[in-house]
Amino acid sequence: MTHQTNPKSALLERSRFSLGELPRAKQFEIWKESINCIYSVEMDRKTREAGFVANLNSWRHRDLLMIEAQSCSQSFSRTSQMIAADGMDHYNIQLYTDGGVKSEIGIGGDVLQPGGLLLLDLSQRTEAQTSDGFKSMHLFLPRHLVEDHLTHPDDHNLRFLSERDPLVSILFQQILALNRYINELADHEISVLQKTIVMMLSACLNAADGGTRSTDAMRRDIEKGVMIRRYFRQNLFAAELTADKAADDLGLSRSSLYQLFEKHGGVKNYLREMRLRHALKLLGDPKERRRSLYDIALECGYETDAGFIRAFRAKYGVTPGDIRAGHRPHAHHADDGVDKRYETWLHTLA
Repeated sequence: MTHQTNPKSALLERSRFSLGELPRAKQFEIWKESINCIYSVEMDRKTREAGFVANLNSWRHRDLLMIEAQSCSQSFSRTSQMIAADGMDHYNIQLYTDGGVKSEIGIGGDVLQPGGLLLLDLSQRTEAQTSDGFKSMHLFLPRHLVEDHLTHPDDHNLRFLSERDPLVSILFQQILALNRYINELADHEISVLQKTIVMMLSACLNAADGGTRSTDAMRRDIEKGVMIRRYFRQNLFAAELTADKAADDLGLSRSSLYQLFEKHGGVKNYLREMRLRHALKLLGDPKERRRSLYDIALECGYETDAGFIRAFRAKYGVTPGDIRAGHRPHAHHADDGVDKRYETWLHTLA
């Protein structure tokens, strides 16, 4: 870990989540509520009450997010309901410097060995278990940065990459080095390293053997879901985008499209959620501070800034102006004094 206080990058942001100053009885519940932005976690009662700890050191640079974690043995999962609710579509590369992780539904292995990597696809279900006293690093990359380089972009959820593969070993060390020297790197240098990591990760995944345990039917369902999300991501701000047009473009019947989006509350609700997440990203971007709320509202599909403000407050519990003033989404839940900016970064990574 680097401790330099004045980063060379103008775009680097840092966050530190720590429960050390809070009463022990509250620590696990606050951790569980916070990390639920991506995973649901559970641990045995004895650990919760006797020696629970959770610390996150995070940084973000544009569309690159690193979270360095330290905590106790716990199970974590990502359910279909969570995927439908948050719509996050990133890849999460995990490595462990102490302890490890295992999964009974892993691909290419079930236990992460020292020096190996684990890939999670946030568009798919996850179930895994960490060891006690683990220290791990989690590099999040938006899907669009990686998937075009992969032969089978949907086949790698819970993919264990072996430490015996020289390319995996090199990638492991490169991720460690990126985190160690992040404050000493300029913006363009970080961007170059990001591209290098993407290409190395793609090479590792394309060479990985040990097929998935999914049936052909499950694979088709996953591919169809990814295709649809990609379509909406690419056409999100098109004025003519409607459920009928999407169904025609995707080669689906309108009833099939509605059925696929039933878990998202319908096509209209899905689009609204995606556009509001885009608005959240714009409002937190220093380069966009001079843009009016009305201009952002129009870009995100709202005809008036008043309608935009109402929808934004209903979704995030704060107004667009609050976000520009430095408040976090759902700030009414953040009165514990814990730095939870990483939650917002996860949901605005794109």
